[in-house]
Amino acid sequence: MLDFSRVKSKLLVEHPYFGTLSSGLEIVVNDNIESFTLHGNRFEYREDFFNTLSDEQVAFSLSNAALHTVLSHPTRIGNRSPWLWYTACEHAINNMLIDNDFTPPSKITYDPRFQGQYAEEIYEELLDTITREDLNDKDNDSRRNDESLDQKLQSAQTEQLAQNALEKAENMGSLPEGLERLIPMISKGVVDWRSELRDVIGGYYVSDYAMMPPSKKLLYAGIYLPSATSRHLELVIAIDSSGSVDAVVLAQFIAEIELICELFGSYSIELLVCDDRVRSHQRFTNGESIEYSLEGGGGTDFTPVFEFIEMQLTPPKMLLYFTDLDGKFPFDEPFYDTLWIAPHLAEVPFGRVVVMKGNLL
Repeated sequence: MLDFSRVKSKLLVEHPYFGTLSSGLEIVVNDNIESFTLHGNRFEYREDFFNTLSDEQVAFSLSNAALHTVLSHPTRIGNRSPWLWYTACEHAINNMLIDNDFTPPSKITYDPRFQGQYAEEIYEELLDTITREDLNDKDNDSRRNDESLDQKLQSAQTEQLAQNALEKAENMGSLPEGLERLIPMISKGVVDWRSELRDVIGGYYVSDYAMMPPSKKLLYAGIYLPSATSRHLELVIAIDSSGSVDAVVLAQFIAEIELICELFGSYSIELLVCDDRVRSHQRFTNGESIEYSLEGGGGTDFTPVFEFIEMQLTPPKMLLYFTDLDGKFPFDEPFYDTLWIAPHLAEVPFGRVVVMKGNLL
């Protein structure tokens, strides 16, 4: 077994964030793999492969694995392909490490065109380059090879280690460049709401199918099946138009939604404006800017939005409700997911709250 103590000590001095994370890894030899992999907090490596690496390349490998312990990619995966999501995370991690002057091994998952991008953005770009059949094959191969792409990596112990690493790096004035695009929970407990919003929306991005060109999966047997031709985003967005809504923060929210739509390409959005009743309803599709008017200004009752959806819209998979959360909630929880976008945290009877911070970039 190789001695990693020298590399870990050097990391602690030169890159305290990565050094602190790496110090918590359990290191185990596994000669049945090609290079290295991570299972929970256990770093497994092939000894023959690591004998060919310099100390700098070993430091890159340890830091890569350590970042996977704090990325929370199993909880951010949504409905995405496990294999492609893991690949997108690898691109994001490796770009960040290279930006921080790490020396990579000769063969890594890396493309400079993804520099500065979130894993969610990278995933959507990669998705356009691969067929549905190939994606299914890759996911099946990953499961057969026991790469453990779906395991939960972020235990309470790991979360504490990540927070300790962040505090140590901040105290030493050496916070890694680009860290904010990888880790959902940043210093002082502030949630990167843009990352979380992209994560949630990306999980509901559905495929359309067509017979031409057909799926290649069973063509050899003369069987024609539809193939995935495009991906379409469908959202219902509700805006609380009562007098207490922050118009500046709302504008930031809408701008982020438009950016997400531009990234995904094909979309349709049902936009409702409501205070104690629905004031307006508009539909936006590909290439259209989202325009709205805050009609109303009275009290807040969330129930009319849910009633409107039930009576007049195709049931969505997700509702984004922008509000200050000061209002009357429905008695019954809807069968679709609800994401409350709010400037502060508050108790809600169902759904999940994403706290927007207007000063985040």
